[in-house]
Parts: sequence; C-alpha cells; structure tokens
Amino acid sequence: MKKLIFALFVSLVPLLLPAQTDSTFNVTLHNDEYKIYITMNLYDKNVDVPGQAVLGKVDGFIASKQSTGKWIIVSSQIKSKNEAEIEVINDYGSEDFTAVIKRNSDGTYSYTKKGGSTLKFAVRGKWQKIPGSVEFVK
Repeated sequence: MKKLIFALFVSLVPLLLPAQTDSTFNVTLHNDEYKIYITMNLYDKNVDVPGQAVLGKVDGFIASKQSTGKWIIVSSQIKSKNEAEIEVINDYGSEDFTAVIKRNSDGTYSYTKKGGSTLKFAVRGKWQKIPGSVEFVK
C-alpha cells in the first residue's frame, strides 16, 4: 500500500509544479537605429507573417517599420540555450541568407549574418542595407 501511495504521489508532483517555458527565442526584438524588428518563435514555429497568410506558419520574420517587405525565417536550429541559427528568405524568394541570433548576458540580442544575401528593405525608393551585425532589444 505504501508503494502505491508513493507511486501516486510521484506521478502527481509534476502536475503541481509550475510550467517552465523558455522564451529566449519566442520574442519580438527591436532595433531603433535601423527601425527593424524580428518576431520569432523558434520553439513552436507558429508565427503568422502579416499580409503573407499564403506562407502558413513559419519560424518568424524580420521586418522594417518603414517598409512593407518582410524576410521570412523558414528554418531554424537552436544551438544552445542562448544561441540559434536561422535561414531566411525575402518575401519574393529571390534572396536568402543564414544568420546567428544570440542572447547576451545583459538581455540584449546580437544578430550576425553568416553568409548569403544582404538584409535590406526598400525605404522611400532606396535600399536600406542592414549591416552584418546588429544589436536588438526586447
């Protein structure tokens, strides 16, 4: 009987503990200098891209506050608790690149392009090219 009570107790303990969900890569990040942001959920991969419903659910997207263009995160791999690698294409499918997103110890995020096309947005009739390394905040 003691074994049965102990087994029941052990099986119910996880239900009583609060759920611990990691939100490191389920976040919207902003960069005010370039007026861009990243919305992503690399865990559930269930982000809807505004105006791009035909794409279905994706890992996330990168957008500009000054442009309607979007870069879609089509694939991602979480490398560690604070680092992920993403594969991104533009909304026309004509350009792509890979990048690393890392959460820093001070709570900021670093974006570093590894290879491929340049992240850019059409702003007032000109291309705004985004550098290969950019800092983001929540």
